[in-house]
Amino acid sequence: MRRSRRAGRVGSSRPHDPEVLVTRSPAPPPGFPAHPARPGPVRRGAAVPAPAVPGPALPGPAVPAPVRSGPVGPGPARMPRRRPGAAGDAVPAAGLPRPEEVHVLVLGLDGITAAAAVHLLRCGVLSLNVNDPGPVTETDLGTGAYSRGDLGRPREAALRGRLRAQDPRCAPVSGPELFPGPLLPGCLVLRGGVHDAGGRALRPDPGDVAAPEHPLLSVHAMPGAVVRWPVVAWAHRPCPDCLRATLAAVPRARAGRREQVLAAWARPAFGAAVAARLAAEALAVALPSLDGGLPLPGGGGPGRAEVLRPPFPAGSEPLAIDRRSCLCGLGQDLPGDRG
Repeated sequence: MRRSRRAGRVGSSRPHDPEVLVTRSPAPPPGFPAHPARPGPVRRGAAVPAPAVPGPALPGPAVPAPVRSGPVGPGPARMPRRRPGAAGDAVPAAGLPRPEEVHVLVLGLDGITAAAAVHLLRCGVLSLNVNDPGPVTETDLGTGAYSRGDLGRPREAALRGRLRAQDPRCAPVSGPELFPGPLLPGCLVLRGGVHDAGGRALRPDPGDVAAPEHPLLSVHAMPGAVVRWPVVAWAHRPCPDCLRATLAAVPRARAGRREQVLAAWARPAFGAAVAARLAAEALAVALPSLDGGLPLPGGGGPGRAEVLRPPFPAGSEPLAIDRRSCLCGLGQDLPGDRG
């Protein structure tokens, strides 16, 4: 049989018309009535008739309306977006020094000074030179600077890993020869020492590794107390004989049984609190050289040595520096306190 150009498929009696589109309605889902009317063919270009106004509801299963749980009322109010620099925003003013300009050389990484370095990094100090090749021991734990996995590792290597993990911008080094000279403002030395009850140093002295003009902030831990030395220049740092004579004169704490138990329980918290205070004092020492002004009132702490005892680091006792062993203590008090 010969097919015509306008004929449809074989066996179809309806000619093919490209202007006609046949639409089909999908089958209704189970439980719903069939559509009352199927749309007819729609020619291309013709106007589509408006849908008919729905009439009365068709018989069928009723669909329950969704029930809203919770209190009925308006939604949460949208907070207005604050513009940059509005009240409450921490926007540094132009021209003020930044903590990234502070450079700290840390000598002796016991638990307190290592935790102070961690606090300095949290405050924004990125230039940290940490030095102590000795291994991490049980006495160094408790302040959060080291973990039990660091036992036996060199203190400087363990602390460098901790600082890098806390802030990838920090690239700590170990080497006093890499520390900037006195011409760069914002430099200071943080020194930590560990001593026995008689004042003898349990760790070696770092030696003459800093510039004479660099300010020195040092703390010395001993059984039951921490001695904070006054801020002096590195040239007037305390020598081992001066330290031993002064620390041996620290009076023993007079506490009852309950106070002793509390001091033992709170020793880790006490060490962490002393480290946080030490970090704040280090920033106060470095700020004047960056700001070009005079030292802050009480900047760097008191001019005399003081004794801090657990469990409360806020309470301190003044400590007189013993100058009978050597003359290095002449530069370690305020001018009005020299005798």
